[in-house]
Amino acid sequence: MKDYQDGYVKLALPKGRFLLPTASLLAEISLGFQDYSDKTKQYRLRSARFPSLSAKILQEKDISIQVAVGNYDLGICGLDWIEEFLVKYPAG
Repeated sequence: MKDYQDGYVKLALPKGRFLLPTASLLAEISLGFQDYSDKTKQYRLRSARFPSLSAKILQEKDISIQVAVGNYDLGICGLDWIEEFLVKYPAG
């Protein structure tokens, strides 16, 4: 069971094919991840707008697994990776 006492929300964000569309979406809803772009050298990000919101940039194939095991609260990846995860881990 995850401990939410710290009040932090952790996002798993994709690099690769979904990076630019995800960055546009996050900018549109003003989450404050200005450093999330295809030119960033950082893999750990903090929201400038919400101090309790952080993110890590991961390979898209790893996002569904990391969310499933509880390392992140929310992840963005393609449906193909969710389907592959469910084939490998049907109880997931």
